[in-house]
Amino acid sequence: MCSSYRVLTKDSKRHFTTLIGRARGSVSTMSRAKVELIPWDPKSPDHVTRMIDQRIACGWASDLVPQWQENQRTGFKCIYWLVLADEDPEREARLAKHIAEHPKEKNPILDTAESISATPRTPTGTSFHPVGHISLDIDNPAAAPLNLPIPKENVYWIKSLYVSFALQSCGIARAAMDLVESMATSEPLCAKTLMLDTVSKEDQLRKESMAVAQGKLPPTPTHAWYERRGYKLVHTINNFYGFPEKDPDGNLLIRRTVFLRRDLV
Repeated sequence: MCSSYRVLTKDSKRHFTTLIGRARGSVSTMSRAKVELIPWDPKSPDHVTRMIDQRIACGWASDLVPQWQENQRTGFKCIYWLVLADEDPEREARLAKHIAEHPKEKNPILDTAESISATPRTPTGTSFHPVGHISLDIDNPAAAPLNLPIPKENVYWIKSLYVSFALQSCGIARAAMDLVESMATSEPLCAKTLMLDTVSKEDQLRKESMAVAQGKLPPTPTHAWYERRGYKLVHTINNFYGFPEKDPDGNLLIRRTVFLRRDLV
């Protein structure tokens, strides 16, 4: 029987380290891009600076990075960089496109994280260019007052998914989600339910949303994209994220957050 994430045995922790220390794009997908996941190092100034740069590009939460450092160290968050795999046939062209759009990210960083999920790992020291990031969290405390209809155990939250705006629609997000979902359902996590939250598809496409998206709107709302992956709506709430958006007349806008659930068993 699958055990809870919070009571990992020594053997299961060792297996977990092997599983997630450097997850590669080995899951069979139809994604055009081939991706691997490399743990974010909360102790590395280069990793922290790159995370801040990417959150600024994303449009929000750059101020939360210091808290993420602590959460990564304790294992509350498991943040991974999204990295184009060597076997991606368009890797060099895609990297060039990403760097042209984000010149501050032209220098690679090194795989230096010594732990993930509060479990030791041996960093490879390999240099790489992250083109995004994703996190697997053990909880979402901000959502606790909502009393969402979810189980009390074996629930994990997919959070903070970001892919370079230069590489949207390349299949990178899909490949990353395939890997993270597979990781979550494997021993020792044995997730039975995955949760996530995002802006409602109707609100994300309003022109006012460009204020928190670097002046850009996505070709497909993330809400609709997650629905296609099997995530179901369980709750909607107004202005959960607190974005200070206004209409052209200066009136505050209602921006709805949706909570989506996917049952795996």
